[in-house]
Amino acid sequence: MCWTYHARGVPVKAPPKAIYCARMGDLLLRQGLVDGRRQDVALRDGRIWRIGPALDPTGGETLDVEDKLVLPGFVESHIHPDKAFIADRTRGLAPGGPTPQTLVAELKKTFTVDDIYRRARRVLEVALRHGCTTMRAHVEIDAYVGLRGVEALLRLRAELAGVLDLRLIAFAQEGIFRDGVTQDLLREALKTGLEVLGGCPYMDEDERRHIDWFFDLAEASGVPLDFHADSSDDPSRLTCDYIAEQTIARGLQGRVTLGHLSTLDVLEPEHRARVIDRLREARLHVISLPATELHVKARDDARRTWRGVTRLHELRAAGVNVALSTNNVVNPFTPYGHPDLLRQALVAAMAAHLGNLEQMGWLLELITVNPARAIGLEGYGLAPGCRADLVVLDARDPAQAITEQAEKLFVIKGGRIVARNTRTSELVTRA
Repeated sequence: MCWTYHARGVPVKAPPKAIYCARMGDLLLRQGLVDGRRQDVALRDGRIWRIGPALDPTGGETLDVEDKLVLPGFVESHIHPDKAFIADRTRGLAPGGPTPQTLVAELKKTFTVDDIYRRARRVLEVALRHGCTTMRAHVEIDAYVGLRGVEALLRLRAELAGVLDLRLIAFAQEGIFRDGVTQDLLREALKTGLEVLGGCPYMDEDERRHIDWFFDLAEASGVPLDFHADSSDDPSRLTCDYIAEQTIARGLQGRVTLGHLSTLDVLEPEHRARVIDRLREARLHVISLPATELHVKARDDARRTWRGVTRLHELRAAGVNVALSTNNVVNPFTPYGHPDLLRQALVAAMAAHLGNLEQMGWLLELITVNPARAIGLEGYGLAPGCRADLVVLDARDPAQAITEQAEKLFVIKGGRIVARNTRTSELVTRA
């Protein structure tokens, strides 16, 4: 059995501790919209077998998705499940008040493994219900929380194997030079099986020293890098150009990802163009987090309200791989955060002036193929031979999917239906 949801996202049928179908065998999606054309999509042995008009049934289940948009499964590339659903444990942001980092740091001291596990599982289940089939998540590692988040997320990764691919980043939210334990904890986390190393340069006084340390460890460990970078509106604190320089010098092109990159928005146009060209040369991946930027930025500035969303259109036009992600879920960084990437596409369209039809046509690339490329997801896409990870939307095209926030009718992982969603309404009129 699989979970079935109605419009509010509440599961109405499910075994107690399962969130996926046990259904095996072949699956044929009949008459879905693939690249704007009605096509059948045949799935076999966890892969896309064939795509074409009027395919013969494979002998397994046939699913009628006529005139519904078929996409590769959504990919969350920057999210923090371990500190989700804690907004009710502390106060929110206010002018002159503590930063979200300060508020969450205090709470992390109280986190237990079971507490992190329960909240993170809730995030993963909601993300799955909303079409996510692969997720790369940050796990905070520092003197406050130790390796408790690592233990909880490794447990979830094992439990959800085959339902949601969960890739984990050993992340130093609090910096690495403020205590004597974080550096060793990061090394230990990589040894337990975390696949990526994550830094946060602006949390240490010497940002370049922080960056160098992470490049050194990543090279020694053979893992990709992910930086929270350039979240400030101060151009003098720009670090992405140095990260690009180090990426090229060390031959790590294509293996380094930057989240936020808000500072690009305050650079002079000529300076910004030079920086973007350097990012392209280093093949850096950029992940924008619009919901968090809109909530956090410019709270203490009496002159203006800077929104901090990076220059998505300029980056894309220059050939930089750009993605969107959720970042935070119901905590001081984003109290209304929600792991629905279609919602993030709408937020980005509004915040970054990407609302015309041509732009909405490519916005869905920022939650599908682009983040897949950013995290090195192989065998991903909508072509024969690709993994059978798909989402079927109740829409005919990307613009309708974004503007109407279309329901994710079916979520398919490895050729199995892992979530069904229904949206019903009753219109009552009187003469």
